[in-house]
Amino acid sequence: MNYRFSAPAKINLALRIVGQRQDGYHLLWTVMTFFPLYDQLEITVPAADLQLHCEPPVTADPTTNLVWRAARRLQEVSGTRQGARLHLTKQIPHGAGLGGGSSDAATTLLALNRLWHLHLSRSQLIEIGARLGADIPIFLGGEAALAEGIGERLTPLPHLATAALVVVNPGYTLSTAAVFQHWHRQQAEQTSRSAEPPLSRWQQEGVWPVLGNDLESTAMQMVPAIGLIPQALRQLGARATLMSGSGSSLFGLFAGLEEAEQAADTLRTRHPEWQIFSGQTFNRHPFSDE
Repeated sequence: MNYRFSAPAKINLALRIVGQRQDGYHLLWTVMTFFPLYDQLEITVPAADLQLHCEPPVTADPTTNLVWRAARRLQEVSGTRQGARLHLTKQIPHGAGLGGGSSDAATTLLALNRLWHLHLSRSQLIEIGARLGADIPIFLGGEAALAEGIGERLTPLPHLATAALVVVNPGYTLSTAAVFQHWHRQQAEQTSRSAEPPLSRWQQEGVWPVLGNDLESTAMQMVPAIGLIPQALRQLGARATLMSGSGSSLFGLFAGLEEAEQAADTLRTRHPEWQIFSGQTFNRHPFSDE
C-alpha cells in the first residue's frame, strides 16, 4: 500500500553559539518552530528492501540521502527485515537553513515506526535522529522548542507566539559546516558565547523577544547577495528580519498574514530570481499527536 506524509520546514527564531565540544560539534541555544512549506514523502510497504527516489535529487547516491540513512538506521536498531519504497518530492530548498533534509529524515523515522509496527518511543526515535543530524530531534519532539547541546536537548514551547512570515531564499546553497568554519576564522572572538535571551520570555504566549542569529553576518560575508534581503523585506513592512539556521534563507516578520502575502507577491515581481514563501508559523508537528 502507498502512504503519503508531509515534512514541514523549520524556522530558527533565535540562534546562539554558546560553546564547542571536544569532538568539534558546536553547542547551541536555538528556538525553533515550524513553517508551512512541505516536502512530500510517499512510502510503499511491504517491500523486499529499501529503495529511495528523490525528485529533484539532492545527493548523487540515494544511499547518502538522510531519508535512506534514517530508514536504514531504523532497520538496524529495531532488527526488522522489513523494507520500503520511498519517493521524496522536494519543495523545501536544499542547503537553505530550513531543515528540509532533517524534516524528511524525521518523517521517515516516524512513518516507518508506525508502518513497520515497531512501537519505538518518541525518546528512542530522538536518540536515533540525533546521531544522524542536529536538527532532526526538533521534528521528532513534536512541538516548537528550545534546543540545546547540539540540538538533542529539547524544552517544548507550546505557547510560543505564532508569526506571519515571508521567507526568502536567494537561490544559493550554504554548507552548514562551511559556515561554522568561516565563523571560526572571521568572527569567533566577536560572537562566541553571546548572551541568551531569557527562556521565560519565549514561554509567554504572545511575546516575541529580540531575535538574533550569531551566524547571520558570517553567511553574508560568504554570500554578499544575502545582505540585500533584509532591506527588501523592511521596505515592504517587515518589523524584523533574521536568517534561519546557517542560511541561506532569511525571513521577515509581518503584522499579519495578509500583509505577509502582499509583501511576498511584490517581492516575486521585483526579484524573480528569489524563492519566496509566505505563511503563518505553527507549533505542533503533523505527527505530534501520534
